[in-house]
Amino acid sequence: MRRIAAALLLLTVALPLAAAEDKLLTGSYDIAGKTMVDPSATEARDTHMYFALSGVSARDLYNSMKVKAKPDACRGGGALSKSIGQMRCTRSASGKEFECWFAIDIANQRITAGVVC
Repeated sequence: MRRIAAALLLLTVALPLAAAEDKLLTGSYDIAGKTMVDPSATEARDTHMYFALSGVSARDLYNSMKVKAKPDACRGGGALSKSIGQMRCTRSASGKEFECWFAIDIANQRITAGVVC
């Protein structure tokens, strides 16, 4: 009886852990200042970490955004975009390519825009 209880306890703990699977990110990042285009010479260049996700990681984020997709005004050509706050993801017209952009304001630990259209 103790073995059955121990086995059930082990399964209860192990199954949720097995469901959480780490995946590799694809894309790029950069550390820069708050202003993405033409920052002033005096602006600090290490306040934000900018991310550009692509491939499966961008697709998964796009699909996890529970908002309605809208035509992408920047990309055009039938591409669709989803945005939540300052985070933006785009799906190509073919539905085969995905990209997401966002940044982290390092000092304030907040998501900020990661792309300029």
